[in-house]
Amino acid sequence: MDRHRAISHFLYYLEHHPALVGVRPAKVLLGHTAPYEALTSAIIEQASEEPFQFSAMRLDLEPTPALVQAIADCDLYIFFYDSSTLPNPRPDGPDFVRALQSVMADNWKKSLLFKDYGDYFYDTFSVTPQRIAGLNSHLIQRMSQATTLSFSDRHGSYFETPLSSIKKWTNINGVGNFDLAPGEIATHSEAINGQVKFVGTFLGTIPFARKYGVLESPLELWIENSTIRRIATDVPGLEHDFNKYLDANPSNRRIEELGIGTNEGVKDLYARNAGFEERHCGLHLGLGGGAKGSHHLDLIFASGVLALDDKPVFDGRFVF
Repeated sequence: MDRHRAISHFLYYLEHHPALVGVRPAKVLLGHTAPYEALTSAIIEQASEEPFQFSAMRLDLEPTPALVQAIADCDLYIFFYDSSTLPNPRPDGPDFVRALQSVMADNWKKSLLFKDYGDYFYDTFSVTPQRIAGLNSHLIQRMSQATTLSFSDRHGSYFETPLSSIKKWTNINGVGNFDLAPGEIATHSEAINGQVKFVGTFLGTIPFARKYGVLESPLELWIENSTIRRIATDVPGLEHDFNKYLDANPSNRRIEELGIGTNEGVKDLYARNAGFEERHCGLHLGLGGGAKGSHHLDLIFASGVLALDDKPVFDGRFVF
């Protein structure tokens, strides 16, 4: 892994963050815990000639008022810390995050959180920005020329959606995005129909990833018009927990996001409940988040074939 190159790519994306457009020099706060000391030091050292004015603070050592003031004074704050991967995780995060929740919510537009990334930060930024931008734009172009998008896998999954039903694709290539992690296109369709046997991992505020890891035995989903009608699985406890999630809010049954990861640096799924896993190449379906009180939960598929008018565009790698 070329860590120097990965940080170079990260700094390229950082310069294009919406909060820093036209700001020179940009005052950037790097808040971190001990495991991310080396990473933040490397970023500061490597950015010596970049248009940034960095400062670093220990999130777990600095008093809350000092962190609040630093957030107010900066143009962008970036936090590197672990939460879901801690020995005794809490849904609302470590103590220092809970103490800062109000000020973080007020300043979300200049917020960038790398939570539970660990050394996978370097994988996330290992691919050149040109490669990811090219993949995204080419996929979106191909979608505009096709009639039907379908998904299948070796477990017997199959669903399809008419491309006339989708909304505009969101292009997450790292440039101009609030979330810097690059490598995804996403949209919404009201007409996804089929039956899939989900094998992969979860990402969301409810700790499915922590409890169930990367599924090897499928979670079967029956989908009608982008709504989960019923489920089945042999994984102990999962059917009960997942039905409880689905029943908690009507939006939780809805596929609110149809996403395709395009970051070839994310080689596998790790059940870290970390944002970079959503960039894993291939399909993910996002449930919930479309109504007050619902929770967005991503189902990130470990494998499978995406096809346009029955011609594969992804079968473990992108094929054009």
